[in-house]
Amino acid sequence: MNWDDPAARARLIEQVGADEYNRRLREHQEASVVSIVNGHKIRRVNSRFGRLFMVGDTGTAFSTQGEAERFASEQEPACD
Repeated sequence: MNWDDPAARARLIEQVGADEYNRRLREHQEASVVSIVNGHKIRRVNSRFGRLFMVGDTGTAFSTQGEAERFASEQEPACD
């Protein structure tokens, strides 16, 4: 599955339904985690800006893993 392809994601949701799509998306997101800092999962994402490192649920991403880890270390600890 190419999660970076909007058309492929749309086809998948049509094929398997919303619940299964969301389960697979969560599984993909968990597999993309490269580190956990201060409780924040840092994962690789591809965007129109290239590969970024997303910091948990903060809505913030960086071009390097180090920047993402520094940012995460300065945030309130995440609760899972």
